[in-house]
Amino acid sequence: MANFKNGVIRDGSSLGSGRALGNVKNDVIRDGSSPGSGRALGNVKGGTVRNGNSPGSGSTKGKAKDYKIKGGEYMDDTLATAVYHFLIKRIF
Repeated sequence: MANFKNGVIRDGSSLGSGRALGNVKNDVIRDGSSPGSGRALGNVKGGTVRNGNSPGSGSTKGKAKDYKIKGGEYMDDTLATAVYHFLIKRIF
């Protein structure tokens, strides 16, 4: 279905392959194809998901635990939220 490598979420079936959907860097979720590039969609700080472009800024969208996915128990909060956004349901 998808994979995550070096901060980039892709829709390919093997690690590092496929079209880039978005990226995560410094607790900010972006829609670019390389870490740190693209439009900032949201951020996660202290377990709270917000729609701002820097950690802790923006209006609250919910708690990171609300966006956990099965099999992603060991992902950090920002990565799990980004995967949820790009692969399950758009929240930003």
